[in-house]
Amino acid sequence: MRKRTHSESAQPPTIQTPTEPTPKRSKPTTTTPAPATTLSQSTGPVPSPQIPAWTGFTKWTSESITRTRPPLPAVLDPALETAALTHSGMRKNLSDPSYERLEWLGDVYLELISSELIAQTFPTLDPGRCSHYREMLVRNSTLGQFSVHYGLDRRANFPAEFGLGGRPNGTKASDKQRAKALGDIFEAYVGAIIRSDPANGLGRAAEWLKALWGPVLERHIRDEETGARVNDRALNPKTQLEQLIGAPGVKLEYRDLPSNGKKDRDTKQELFSVGCFLNGWGETGLQLGYGSALGKKEAGQKAAVQAMENKKLIKKFADKKKALMAARASLAEQEKEQAEKGEA
Repeated sequence: MRKRTHSESAQPPTIQTPTEPTPKRSKPTTTTPAPATTLSQSTGPVPSPQIPAWTGFTKWTSESITRTRPPLPAVLDPALETAALTHSGMRKNLSDPSYERLEWLGDVYLELISSELIAQTFPTLDPGRCSHYREMLVRNSTLGQFSVHYGLDRRANFPAEFGLGGRPNGTKASDKQRAKALGDIFEAYVGAIIRSDPANGLGRAAEWLKALWGPVLERHIRDEETGARVNDRALNPKTQLEQLIGAPGVKLEYRDLPSNGKKDRDTKQELFSVGCFLNGWGETGLQLGYGSALGKKEAGQKAAVQAMENKKLIKKFADKKKALMAARASLAEQEKEQAEKGEA
């Protein structure tokens, strides 16, 4: 996957041409434009709706996931199909096309399609986590497996050192270089599918990739459907823990901890580790919980969840909070009674 930069093209200046004076007219009837925000009589402004779904894509469901990989879509232009599988070093003439340009286009199409599918399937997922899911779909190790499954490696016209297609003399390329080559071939083939069929290529590729990618995200898709995924907007463990044992003079602190090289089993990226610590109720720096995740925010939430799972310890501090609140309420009531007697 190559990194891309985007630049905005400058808009040309507007050239104004002389015009004849406009004769005076009677004042037109004015109309009141529709308000930008609809107001509710009781609750004020109505929240903006979620980003609408692109109708050309439909979300994943657990029922639609199948273990059988779909057939390889055809590239309708034979010249593009040949180019998608040809390394620049294997061209007969310098003017002949190769896979590089199609790979660059295919890279963009893969990110577009995967992003749309993820956005529709996980409507409340934060952008950072969406990016992690997308990385699971478009990384070279995933795409390379697809290339091998469909035999694109055996059809590819690459230099012998890549070892694609069981060419003689072994392979001199590293495993990383070979994995990238396999991923590039798949990206180029996707680009060829779409560019060879302007009318239906994007739709054909999207349906194929949706079926192909489904098993990769199956666990997360099922968690979304069953509500097993923690949604920070609906459920905030940090807030729950604060409500259980927090009080004046009591502080819950979340600190970064060494990750010790732990990596996410899906993305293989290093995890953040966060600990939840209590200062108060007679304790100083008492660790209540620990969590690891791809983001610090989620790791902190997991640390709070683990803390609340220690029900015996949390009950101890919750009981202290109840006793404190009851004592303060009793004191307030006594002060109120004394004030009333003084007024009488």
